[in-house]
Amino acid sequence: ARSFVDMAKDPTVGLAARFAELCQAPPVDQCEFFLKSFIFALGDGWKEVPTLCDEFQKHAKATGPSEAYMGHIQAADFLQKHGQTRTGLERRKEVEDIDYNHDGKIVFLEYLLMHYKVMILKEYYSRHETDPAEDLSTNGVGLVGVGDKLLEELFSMPEGLSGQLEAVLEAFSADKKAREAKVKALEAKASLGGVKGMAAKNELIILDQADQTELNRIEITLNAAKRKAAKQSGAEAVAAAKAKEEQAKKADHAQRRASMKERASIFEKKKK
Repeated sequence: ARSFVDMAKDPTVGLAARFAELCQAPPVDQCEFFLKSFIFALGDGWKEVPTLCDEFQKHAKATGPSEAYMGHIQAADFLQKHGQTRTGLERRKEVEDIDYNHDGKIVFLEYLLMHYKVMILKEYYSRHETDPAEDLSTNGVGLVGVGDKLLEELFSMPEGLSGQLEAVLEAFSADKKAREAKVKALEAKASLGGVKGMAAKNELIILDQADQTELNRIEITLNAAKRKAAKQSGAEAVAAAKAKEEQAKKADHAQRRASMKERASIFEKKKK
């Protein structure tokens, strides 16, 4: 799989093609990409994204053929349980709006673009330094037709994203994949019953209790990396501002000298 930076900055591939490629990845990888793209915009709420990933896969598996995607009705139901109340028509239109390849399936990343629609649009307009063209006061309820803006912002590199911050998120994703594999293996053993099945059930309980501890550990590491990235980004911004100021001073000085030279030339001509 291509790295986040490679995929986000690839000028040779259109947004739709890049998105289609990303949607083929497992939900955990989609979760990782989304976190990298919006880690600063999410703030302390970043933990909700991996939690949604877990719940998305459970709901998809319980109500459909695969944990990797949902049908439109499943996704509309999931949205209703995790967002603002919507009418049936609003849910249907919003779900259809983010099914970009029109295959009737909603993968986790498509759901995230719907769930965090307003946050993403605010980031989009902030980056473009312009006022929103849509009414964002309704938390995105019933808001459709903004797919191009959502995709553009998804693949825009956030300022301050450091290699260390990326590494922390990648490690978190790898741990999450390993945990999911272990859970599936234990669930298979538990379904067999008997002594081994009971032991597997107990291990699942212990593993579930350990999740919050692991999330807290990752949060501490991630916050440290974010603070460092923000500090570096701030220093770079100050340096850029100083360089711009020096450049402006030099340009002003050059202009003054040229003006003085021109006036001297005119004066000399008058003397003759």
